[in-house]
Amino acid sequence: MIKLGDIVYQLRRGGFIHEKPAPVRSRLGLVIKEYKEKGAIAQYYVTFNQDTPKWYYQHDLHKITGGERDQDD
Repeated sequence: MIKLGDIVYQLRRGGFIHEKPAPVRSRLGLVIKEYKEKGAIAQYYVTFNQDTPKWYYQHDLHKITGGERDQDD
């Protein structure tokens, strides 16, 4: 579960090139705010690479865990 202050990657969506969501490892983001409403998908206010922050749905983000290693997917 993503929380306030977490470091995240943005997920790249599927299509012709990618058949499943994959994290974009070149863009690190910091979760600044979170908005949760009962019965709705959680939303997070995230800034990527010191750009202007934007709102993202929970399923558009991938939380970086402590055991994650740099790997080719």
